[in-house]
Amino acid sequence: MRCLKNMMCLLGVVLFLASCASLSRQPEDPLEAAARADAQVMISFLSNQNRGLVNYKGIGKIKVRQNQITRIDERIAWVASETAKLNIVVLVSGHPAIKMASDGKWFYYYEARQGKPIYKKIPASDSNLKRVTTIPIKTSDIIHLLAGRVPLREHHSAILERSASGHGYVLVLNRRWWGVTEKIFLDEKKDSVQHAEFYDRTGSLVYRAEFDEMQSIDGYQVPASLSITNGDDLELQFVVNRYWADVDVSPTMFVLNPPE
Repeated sequence: MRCLKNMMCLLGVVLFLASCASLSRQPEDPLEAAARADAQVMISFLSNQNRGLVNYKGIGKIKVRQNQITRIDERIAWVASETAKLNIVVLVSGHPAIKMASDGKWFYYYEARQGKPIYKKIPASDSNLKRVTTIPIKTSDIIHLLAGRVPLREHHSAILERSASGHGYVLVLNRRWWGVTEKIFLDEKKDSVQHAEFYDRTGSLVYRAEFDEMQSIDGYQVPASLSITNGDDLELQFVVNRYWADVDVSPTMFVLNPPE
């Protein structure tokens, strides 16, 4: 009997708390509900951009400017596969001075610009291109962006609203205990991304990516020019001269062995 009474008391407390929660919960504003529904539609649209583009490669130029002064202006070649495999070669005077690769498990870095060659191998989960770009952009982000896709950060809620400028819309992704993790700015028709901004836990901008110019390659819309900035004095630009979609790749392309 004592056990039964305890169970009944516990059930009563649970029902009381549930009723209080339902009474305190305010009905969602219809406009906000519509904005959240629109956000889900937009997330689905962005998730499916160039979805069939798995393997690709290209050649072009990489430019790094700081305080309007050009620090790097060199030729670059790359090949990418899926969402985690990448190989980038920066050519200086026609010679491969910097090589970076990721096979999804490991990130490899090789530099032979001066002195003794530098070789590093670290877990791919810790990798970014800061050593070359000075902007801590993730390897997976570069793969998405060069494929004409916007990286979508992990989030718990999303809303699509008018841009503060009054022109176009902005998709805001929020993460629990974090706040805004990403903002994606769209044109008036909501069918073209103008730029995307990525934020850290403190709410500070990590980097902004903008598709300066797009081109059609084998039915895919991919960048002809891509700019990435830290929102301050640093800008990285990829200029694409040639682009090949749906190319053949092999696992060895994404591994760099130590120099002999």
